[in-house]
Amino acid sequence: MITEFGNLQSFNDGQAKSVSVVAAEDASGGMETINFDINGTVIPVQANIPSNGIQLVKVTHTVSSNGGKVPVQVSAAGSPKTLTQLLDLDRIPGDPGTGS
Repeated sequence: MITEFGNLQSFNDGQAKSVSVVAAEDASGGMETINFDINGTVIPVQANIPSNGIQLVKVTHTVSSNGGKVPVQVSAAGSPKTLTQLLDLDRIPGDPGTGS
């Protein structure tokens, strides 16, 4: 079972968009269904996480935030843990404020 989520981030290289999260697993380990709810679009991802391990889980998507920030929530089947953050899905390297 997932015991914690952290470091929820959005990436956009100008061609592909993705969202990632770090997931921590308890002693049971095994296959987990991680659900990314990106502004109302739910995308499930299967991740095989080792016992007491942590793993980066990533999903590609086509959702737009229309120049603002939208809610992104990650959850896992069978776990009460969730993480929600407002993310700008459209910002690419070189945009003002990105530092690139």
